[in-house]
Amino acid sequence: MKYIKILFPLFISFMFMECGNPGVNVDNAPYEPKITVEGYLYCGESINNIKLMRNYALGTPVDQSGLYLTPASNNVTATINGLPLTFDPQTNTYYNGQVIVDYGKAYTLEVYATIDGKRLHTTSTTTTPQKGFLVLNKNLGQFAYNTNPIIINFNTSPGTGFYIFSVVPDSASTNNFIYNNVFRSNLDSAKVESNLNDYKFRYETLNNIDSYTGSIYPFTINIRDTWFYSTYTVIAYAGDTNFKDYLMTAPSVQEFDGNFHEPVQIFNGDGIGVFASAIKDTVTFSIIK
Repeated sequence: MKYIKILFPLFISFMFMECGNPGVNVDNAPYEPKITVEGYLYCGESINNIKLMRNYALGTPVDQSGLYLTPASNNVTATINGLPLTFDPQTNTYYNGQVIVDYGKAYTLEVYATIDGKRLHTTSTTTTPQKGFLVLNKNLGQFAYNTNPIIINFNTSPGTGFYIFSVVPDSASTNNFIYNNVFRSNLDSAKVESNLNDYKFRYETLNNIDSYTGSIYPFTINIRDTWFYSTYTVIAYAGDTNFKDYLMTAPSVQEFDGNFHEPVQIFNGDGIGVFASAIKDTVTFSIIK
C-alpha cells in the first residue's frame, strides 16, 4: 500500500479549529442508475478486458447475475474511437483485438446501455503517454532482507510525471513470511494469515517528477513492500492523467482532517469508474535469507 507522510504545521490546533464535524448523510440520497466502467489501455497491446457494469441503490442486495452489462440484457453498444467492442460472455468483458494501442494518442470510449428501463450514455477520453518509458534492467538479482537498496532505473516518458510500481511476491504464505522484519514484532502465523493480502499486494507511486526525452530516473523499492522471502515481480506503469486522478482520489475520499471530497470525475454523462491508459514494463528481484 502507499503510505503518505504528512507534515503537520506548527499551528495544528488552529487548523483543527477551522474543521467542521465531518459526516455524509446518505439516508435520503436519490438513486441514479449509472454505467460503471473499469477499463485500461496499455500501449503496444490490443484493447481488451474492458468491464462494463452497473451500480445498485444503497442497501439493495447486489444481483451478481445482472452486475455486468451485456448486449442481450442491456442493449449495450460500446465503441472506442468509433470502432465497435465485442462482448466476451466467458469473461464478461469487451475487446477489440484488431486495434493495437499507440503511444501519445487520444482514445474515446462511448457506451450506450439500458439499466432499470432507462437508456444511459457516457463517454470518456484517455490520452496515452508518449513513447519513452522503459525499465533498464529487467532482473535486479538477489538481495538479503534489509541490506542493500533495491533500485529500479527507468527511462521516463516525455510529459509523464506519474509512475506506479506494483510489488507482488511470486509466493506469499505463512511459511515464507519474514517474521524478523523491522516493522512488526511478535507476529505469529495466525496474525499473518488474517492480513495476508495486505502484506502481499503492495504499491508505490512517484508523482510530479521531471520527465523529458532520454532522462533516467531511479526508484528505490521500499522495505515496507517486501514481507516474504520470495522472488518478486514488479509491474511498473507510466500512467496518463486519468490513471493518476483515479488512483489518487477514488480509493480515499476522506482527508486527514476528517472532511470529505469528491473523486475527480473522468466520465461525461451517465458513467462512473475508470478509463485510463499507461505504458507498462516488468522487473524482477529476489529476497533471500
